[in-house]
Amino acid sequence: MRGSGLACIRQPEFVWQSQPVAESLLYPDLVNAIQRACHCVHFTLGPGFLHQVYRRATMVELRRSGLNYDYIKQLPLEYAGELLGYQDVRLIEVDNKVLLAVFALRQADDTLGVQLKSYLRRLDLKLGLLANFYDSRLIMTPVRVG
Repeated sequence: MRGSGLACIRQPEFVWQSQPVAESLLYPDLVNAIQRACHCVHFTLGPGFLHQVYRRATMVELRRSGLNYDYIKQLPLEYAGELLGYQDVRLIEVDNKVLLAVFALRQADDTLGVQLKSYLRRLDLKLGLLANFYDSRLIMTPVRVG
């Protein structure tokens, strides 16, 4: 072998099969596009990285997919109409409709869903998605407020 001595490593190509999304979930096409982006990131990177790596890669994939998003780093904290300060958050608002929380936790408990519901109410959104990249299988959980 000539050159650097390194062989070209060929990776399998990501192929997405549309996942069934309940109509009652709201925005089924958008949810499917978000799921595709997250699964592509997980397929490419695999488990073992920190939250911010998956978050950044997800934003890259959302952009590549043509989806509009805003990265929210802080939310105002108010009480009785008074600004108390700002809360650090790391959330992705996709197409002004879905709030996406990307993380990598060994055990995700119900607290994450309750917290995401609070953020949804503060942002006047109806649907959120929790995307846990920790394990060898991506776990996506919808969170909805009435």
